[in-house]
Amino acid sequence: MFLADTHLLGFREGHWFDKVRREWQMQRAFQTSMLLHRPDVVFILGDLLDEGKWCDDDEFQYHVERFNSMFSVPSGTQRHLVVGNHDIGFHYMITSHKKFRFEEAFGSPSVAVLHIQGVIFVLLNSMAMEGDGCDLCTEAEDSLQKVSLQLRCAKGTVTTEREKKRCQNFEKFQYSQPVLLQHFPLYRPSDINCSTQDAAPEEEKIIAFRPRHDTLSKQATRQLFKMLDPRLVIGAHTHHGCYRIHDNGTPEWTVASFSWRNKQSPSFLMARISSKTHKVHLCLMPDELTVIYIYVIGGIVILLTTFWPFHSNKFRKTS
Repeated sequence: MFLADTHLLGFREGHWFDKVRREWQMQRAFQTSMLLHRPDVVFILGDLLDEGKWCDDDEFQYHVERFNSMFSVPSGTQRHLVVGNHDIGFHYMITSHKKFRFEEAFGSPSVAVLHIQGVIFVLLNSMAMEGDGCDLCTEAEDSLQKVSLQLRCAKGTVTTEREKKRCQNFEKFQYSQPVLLQHFPLYRPSDINCSTQDAAPEEEKIIAFRPRHDTLSKQATRQLFKMLDPRLVIGAHTHHGCYRIHDNGTPEWTVASFSWRNKQSPSFLMARISSKTHKVHLCLMPDELTVIYIYVIGGIVILLTTFWPFHSNKFRKTS
């Protein structure tokens, strides 16, 4: 299961009623999905919190505990997360403290490799792909270089003697093309070619994306394709869904926001992934208007059932 952009509300920009209603809806939707689908693994692709980039440590810990309660998974289900810009800030806002406290709270380093049932997943901090030589970016690029070499060692495509010697230091594993997971989408000019059911409204599709803000840059996108050669890419961040195939044939899904606060009809992805194949399904949640109608109808039914016995008894006594 893949979801993203839950944006648990903070104390600055979140209204208490909005928090009670929509966060309760998210919790029920997620826990119902756990019950119905029973996924082996849940990936949450960033922006867990709405104000993680601003809050102090006590507030951050409060939101972490709320998130873990709302998005708890049953025994036997793995849960893995990547960091988003609202969790620690865009590149220019990130501090070592914000980065490390998120990693400590959720076990989410800038670059992580998971081997799950023969499938290789690479999880990436999108904000570390700025390419400006900062400490965060340098650390991530060094980790990616190591991951790239490990993949080539497993694949048997290493050519130089120096790299062959380094291969001996790595634990051996069965190679398969990795699945790349991150918060930002790879570079695309806009959503103009997105046509999934949860895509952006037509008037928003023509709005140009800003590289390094709405998507990764062209340079970072080329770098990831070259280093990792992923067979599938899944990101988030735009709050709308998208499916596209890159020029090199690699498919990419963008997961819409899981929150009704960000999208009138939220969604998530379910996928079956093996070492060689994958199949992705888009799952739509109820439209916001549908939810409101249910509340209204439910309230009317409650009122009728509450007062109907009273009127019925009064009628019997009179007659």
